[in-house]
Amino acid sequence: MTFEQLWIFFFKPALVFTIAYILFRIAGKKAVSQMTNFDLLLTFAIGTIISEPILTSSIGMAIYYALSFLIFYLCIEKLSLHNVWRRFLVVSPTVLIRNGHIDEKGLKKERLTINELLGKLREKGYADPHDVDLALIEESGQVSVIPKSEARPVQPKDLNLQTARNFVPIPLILDGEIIEHNLKYLQKTKEWLYEKLEEKGIGKAELSSITLGTLHENHAIMIDKDVQQQPQTHDPYLYKPGDDK
Repeated sequence: MTFEQLWIFFFKPALVFTIAYILFRIAGKKAVSQMTNFDLLLTFAIGTIISEPILTSSIGMAIYYALSFLIFYLCIEKLSLHNVWRRFLVVSPTVLIRNGHIDEKGLKKERLTINELLGKLREKGYADPHDVDLALIEESGQVSVIPKSEARPVQPKDLNLQTARNFVPIPLILDGEIIEHNLKYLQKTKEWLYEKLEEKGIGKAELSSITLGTLHENHAIMIDKDVQQQPQTHDPYLYKPGDDK
């Protein structure tokens, strides 16, 4: 295979992919559901521009136009941080429900049907619009719901209860492999972890059967094992639909 063939079929696609990856990393990370109109425009524009060199030899111009779009996008993002420009560059949230009453003008503006609105409310855990004090559709397209005080879930502060600080479980084992940098962060050793597993009746040989092992409060280890590797049992609580053997 000649160098020209290697360039066309291997190096060129790899270079295009790398450049596109770098550009999107510079632009910032947002989930698709959180993208604004400018975010989507940048995504489609760079995707189209970057894919062009795969079909033609104009890779230099593609990089130039992609960088131009990226710089313009970053400038728009910077301007949108200022209140003076934000009114012109960013779409304001639209009211869909106010004080339990559906705002038909807001629905018409956003081209939403009543059924779609009710579906959005159900996703947030509210089946009745009368339970909603305020519902807005944000620029990202997500619906924000603020329930009425009598419809919201009871909070500990409503009952004058003192709550403990949240503890985020720390993964120590993932898909049968020990996450060594987390052990190092906790200033623990593999031997300590093996001892914790032994306390639960799990030996080193069974490490590969552990799907997830996490450290919780008071140094408690929670283990989730691969059910398929467990001994066959007729426990009805372990029944899986379709498993008739």
